[in-house]
Amino acid sequence: MSFKKIIVPVIGAGGDAVALATAFAAARLFSGHVEALFVRPDPRETAPFGGMPVSAEVVQQIIQNAEELATAGANAARAYLDAAAKAAGAERVAHPVPAKGVTCSFRETHGAFAAQIAQAARLADLIVFAPDAPRSGPDLHGAFIETLTRCARPVLLSAAAPPADLVRKIAIGWDGSAAAAHALSAALPLLAAAGAVEIVCVRAPSVDTASADDAAAYLALHGISAATRLVAPGGQQPAVALLNAAVDGGASLLVAGGYGHSRLFETLFGGTTVHIAAHATLPLFMVH
Repeated sequence: MSFKKIIVPVIGAGGDAVALATAFAAARLFSGHVEALFVRPDPRETAPFGGMPVSAEVVQQIIQNAEELATAGANAARAYLDAAAKAAGAERVAHPVPAKGVTCSFRETHGAFAAQIAQAARLADLIVFAPDAPRSGPDLHGAFIETLTRCARPVLLSAAAPPADLVRKIAIGWDGSAAAAHALSAALPLLAAAGAVEIVCVRAPSVDTASADDAAAYLALHGISAATRLVAPGGQQPAVALLNAAVDGGASLLVAGGYGHSRLFETLFGGTTVHIAAHATLPLFMVH
């Protein structure tokens, strides 16, 4: 079990560089393949006509401008991939192929951004998003939500800077829920490669802290040794307390998937996400 195919949605902006570097950090652990996926929109569907009568000449100019912007974005995204691949020592190939080392490719598709990313995610082991994905424009934001909530695939949200060592120490957010267990099992390839693993429970009435020992026993069967730690929320939302505890504990990656559907939804898509995305100092591995 490993992460062999890793997809990075790219838009030709600065966040691409961090997301690609994070993806290569994961790919190095498994001799995996990183695919930078650029979605070229249909300008006829995105042009802001607003139902107003517009001449054919204006329509053509709007479409031409949109196509030029898309081409510029694709070229910038390719440049980010080339730079990240060179830094990672990855081989550029036309298509994903089995290899002994890390490989990468660039692929363009056409259509609605979120739908295209979600479709590609179905046959991917991991999808890596830029750190500003939850608070960026509608395309990347929509793709992040669609992939996380509907595709049931692991999502890795990059931190503000690329990790020096993605698996130096991994913290697992645990509340005894099915979502937390799903995230834990999905992260097994990373946990098996980790230098240290810590199961972190935030004390709350709905949290089954006793089951942390069961989680540690499950990991032990996979040859993974994990410590456990209980954290008092101190008036913070559980997810915020978890993030702070992971950072304070020196984690290089946080695995999260619990704290109940409503709280998870609020944390991921409410104001807390904006704060986390703006201030995160470690990547977040999530499964919904």
